[in-house]
Formats: sequence, structure tokens, C-alpha cells
Amino acid sequence: MPTDTSYLKDYPCFRNLSESQLGAIAEITNAVCYPPGYVLFKEGKPGERLFFLVKGEVEVFYEIGEAGQVRVDTVWGEDVIGCSALVEPYEYTATERSLTEIEVLEIDALALRELMQKDCCLGFSLLQYLISNLMKRVVDLRLGAEGR
Repeated sequence: MPTDTSYLKDYPCFRNLSESQLGAIAEITNAVCYPPGYVLFKEGKPGERLFFLVKGEVEVFYEIGEAGQVRVDTVWGEDVIGCSALVEPYEYTATERSLTEIEVLEIDALALRELMQKDCCLGFSLLQYLISNLMKRVVDLRLGAEGR
């Protein structure tokens, strides 16, 4: 069942979109809850969905050589996960698992990529937000690594 557009407006990346743009995104979005320990996606698998975290915490793992799967980050609040589903080769670059019970907005990545190609303003707005968000996450990780 499509998500109500008013729900999407709570997210900064959607605030500047028109009602018709929000409606198109709502059509390909579902609100879903998952229990602790649920694997949202695995590193190297096809990026089928983009996730907007509504509540809860998610652990981020990378496969690192002989060390195997290493936890590198925790994501919470109104964050976005699974962004690599929007970038070629459209494969997840990490494994992400719910640390607590979570609620997410799941967006069909293929349908979203098609929307972004048809509506360049929508695409630019979303990518600009996602890149800014990811850069902040990289800086935060770097600062965390320096503090060790």
C-alpha cells in the first residue's frame, strides 16, 4: 500500500518536492517494521530498495579481508540507508542489520531511479541530499577513527 505523502514531508530530502513528485514517490514506498537482528541487505547483493529510517538503530558492517565482517558504524534517527542502490552497479556496499526494533520507509530503487531519470529536478534534489548526508557520515566516521 502506498505511503501517505504527508509522511514523506517529515524528511528533509522531500521537503522541496511538489505534491505530484511526492505522490509519485509515495506510490513506490512502503512503511515497514522489523525486529532487532533483521538483515535489511547484504554487501554485494543487488540494491533493490532504499531505506529511510523512521525510528530505531541499524548496524553497518563491511567485509574486511581476513577480519571478516566488521561493524563500522551505527545509524539512527531520520537517516538514509542503502544509498548504493541508486548508484551503478546498483549493489549494496555494506551489510546492514537492525540493532533495535526499527521502522523504515522502503522505496523501490528501480522505480525511484526511473522517476529520477524522468524528472531531473527530483533526481537532482534527492541526489544532492543523499551526497550531503553521506559526506557527513564519512566525516563523522573519520573523526571517530581519529579519537581512538
